[in-house]
Amino acid sequence: MINEEPIEKGLRCPIDKSDTQIFFSLVDYRNSLYTSKDPRKVIEFYNGFHSMDELMEWMKERPKGVPWIREVEGQKDIIVVIPTADFNGKYAKECRDNIFKGLHMIFVESGGKNDFYFNFAHYVNAGVKKALEYKPKWIIYSGDDMYKIDDVNVLVRQLKNINEENYNAVFTKPARYHSAPCRIMKINSFYNLFNLVTNYNAGRIRIKLYRKFNVEFISMRSKYALIFSFPRKSYPFTESLDFLILSRKFVEQAMGNIFDETYVNGGEDVDLSLRISFAREKIAFINYKIGDYMGSTLGLSNQRWIRDIAGHCYFDFKWRNRLQKIIST
Repeated sequence: MINEEPIEKGLRCPIDKSDTQIFFSLVDYRNSLYTSKDPRKVIEFYNGFHSMDELMEWMKERPKGVPWIREVEGQKDIIVVIPTADFNGKYAKECRDNIFKGLHMIFVESGGKNDFYFNFAHYVNAGVKKALEYKPKWIIYSGDDMYKIDDVNVLVRQLKNINEENYNAVFTKPARYHSAPCRIMKINSFYNLFNLVTNYNAGRIRIKLYRKFNVEFISMRSKYALIFSFPRKSYPFTESLDFLILSRKFVEQAMGNIFDETYVNGGEDVDLSLRISFAREKIAFINYKIGDYMGSTLGLSNQRWIRDIAGHCYFDFKWRNRLQKIIST
């Protein structure tokens, strides 16, 4: 059964229009550059800022988009929150008809690639807050672009063996784009070389922008991360990426805001995973396997490589002082 609540019921998240029209015009202009499919326009966006502080101010002021919540009825001990560009698209259909069939699902639908102010963190948070209303034991956030490996009953059975009161998060078996080993490290010549080898044009621009905004710390999932961090130390943790299981207790402590909404479609998962890692004794691992299609929604283009710099800047801005203490010890 699918429940599509109308706007009047309050499931649509309004944009705050209390600011002046001039403010929205300026944000619109900058956002059109930032979301452009032309890498040169994205570079022009960054050239419009003189410092990291100015960039952070824009990120915080940028509107968050207007999500639409659609629910699929199921058992509510485990609720799956799924951001999607199209509730009737092939990925969303696969989630509800196959991958998570039988569980209660909350789809948070956007306007797809034409959603001018789409903010992934805001959309997931909206779905998570809705999930809290049902008082589940576990809340899962999942990308819609997943594919089935293990049956959902494997997931349900293994979570029943874990006391949700004792854990903040549960990771599954690692896949290409979730539950992956990751490291926080300082940017160095090895890392810059990796950027150039992986994607020379976008990598060259990344290095230039890191220097412009004085970014020091970066996360890296590559199996070569430990080598690239040598001789400097790094901080290992498990990154959630597009699939993570959270206890209701943890989500309630965050008041439903599991993601920091200042991030603009990149970096929020690293931020959350790092926060979770600080209480390692409250992390569990299960043998459930689920696959993912990397980059099927937002793509893996040069402009996305460059666009992600904003998230890298905010991550460094937010965590630098603490990471300096952690990595130097």
